Amino acid sequence: MEAPSFQALVNQILPQDGQRFGKLGAEMTLYYKPLILRLYKENGQQPLWNPAAIQSLSDALKGLTEEGLNPDEYRFGAIAPYLDAPAQTPPSPAEQAKADILLTEACLRALDNLQYGKVDPDSLDADSNYAPARDGKDRIPQLLSWIKQGRIDEAFNGARPQHDRYKWLKVALGQYRQIKEAGGWSPVPAGKSIKPGGSDSRIPLIRRRLVITGDLPPPVQETAATDAAPATESIRFDEDLVQGVKKFQQRHNLEANAVIGPATFAALNVPVEQRIDQLRLNMERQRWYFAKDLDEHLIVDVAGFAIFWMKGQEVQWQERVQVGQRMTKTPIFRDQIEHVIFNPTWSVPPGINRRTILPSLKLDASYLDKKGYQLLDDKGNPINPYSIDWESLSKMPFTVRQPPGNGNALGLVKFMFPNKFSVFLHDTNHRDLFTKQERTTSNGCIRLRDPFYLAEHLLARQGWDRARIDKVLATGNTTQTNLETPLPILIQYSTAVAAENEVSFREDIYKRDAQLLAALDGPFQPALSELPKEAQARKRAQLVSASASTANLLGPEPEIIGMPIFNEPRSEPGKAPNYFDLP
Repeated sequence: MEAPSFQALVNQILPQDGQRFGKLGAEMTLYYKPLILRLYKENGQQPLWNPAAIQSLSDALKGLTEEGLNPDEYRFGAIAPYLDAPAQTPPSPAEQAKADILLTEACLRALDNLQYGKVDPDSLDADSNYAPARDGKDRIPQLLSWIKQGRIDEAFNGARPQHDRYKWLKVALGQYRQIKEAGGWSPVPAGKSIKPGGSDSRIPLIRRRLVITGDLPPPVQETAATDAAPATESIRFDEDLVQGVKKFQQRHNLEANAVIGPATFAALNVPVEQRIDQLRLNMERQRWYFAKDLDEHLIVDVAGFAIFWMKGQEVQWQERVQVGQRMTKTPIFRDQIEHVIFNPTWSVPPGINRRTILPSLKLDASYLDKKGYQLLDDKGNPINPYSIDWESLSKMPFTVRQPPGNGNALGLVKFMFPNKFSVFLHDTNHRDLFTKQERTTSNGCIRLRDPFYLAEHLLARQGWDRARIDKVLATGNTTQTNLETPLPILIQYSTAVAAENEVSFREDIYKRDAQLLAALDGPFQPALSELPKEAQARKRAQLVSASASTANLLGPEPEIIGMPIFNEPRSEPGKAPNYFDLP
């Protein structure tokens, strides 16, 4: 009896049955079935993997450690022996077909995870739209050529993100792994704060801790970072240590005052293993954020409380921002700015209506008048708030709007990228809050410290200058100006960033890291968009439900309920703010 051909064996394992995924045995799912079949078709229905190609794949997979991925996840049990000893021959044609298919699945999965991320962001967050959109390029012929040449390293080089933010995180990952191999660092006993000029028995340990992470240069007599110290080491908080502590504080998004207090002690005592994981999961985020190259665009760095105007990879402008509180998080998504509105009105979002406006009206029907807010029906017609039986309502059926002016919650300008979250960039009369180190102060929107720089430069290409902007503002009329060329905006969340051989860590203000790390270290899951429609719908419903349950924990705003506050002039830096319930 003639042995079945390779093509016949492949067709048995991967039948043309219209299913997106294939199965190999009871436990092994082949997620890249269409691409596997395409490669075999391009190769004349012959095996793909010779010993040189297998060796090249084995080496490339080992290199994934440097990318923050786990090589063992791609060394499926049935192919591990061949990756370890590429020259060995499968015992039968059926075993050869099985091994060849699994080697191809491993290669394709690793390439895809390296380029776009192992974890699908949309499967973690109902708000995300960062799931990778493939660029449509047909890479199968080139990949087939690299397999035949035994140059899988070239395929991995092409898939690896080229953005500087990713490259420097990769450098930092290598450095922190070296620190771990050298023994890491010892915890510094917390306790009373230490101020410059003072003396403390913990100073030698703090000094050695900062040498290990490069915040202090090593003593002249030492050639490498070490956690062992001579008994005569000074316990005085001298000027050199002041500079090292300030550098450490800056790198950890802390107030750089050189005082070693609770927050600085906490950052010093984060284990090196945790920092390594933090670098790995933020490399994964960079694979989402920069799957495609962009020319001119804005980046809102939520965890870093900053906005950047980028041209390619060059920063053209950066400024402080305020972002959503922990219970009213700024959503993480991408969009494009389409228009600018001067002298904006503010339509109170449903959540604030529910949590603040309606309860306040039940206590005081004059609340809106005292605030200077308008009550409108669904056609924009004014409604007399005294004519409504507020006690009988369980939800707000009307629009509450604040007219333009100095007391408006949005300030004098907002930047619109229409989205389902009603989130945008805007001016604010809470300018004093920009002096805070942690600026989780809004109800989800992004407040800008210098909105008019952004307005002026966005509109400059359309002939606007600051004088024209001021003229429009002086009218007091709401004025919309459309951008002739919309500007991409990427709202991102990164708890570790790196540039020019220096890494910075941020607090995980929205507690997102643990979920991502668990997914990054867990079993591979296909992208949400690749699941059957019914499974997609179930998963999206679960994500929305989880998001809604968190929102339901929000209580009323204590400074608003039962305490109507009249409109006040816009606050200037250093003056008392106008405590409205702001976006």
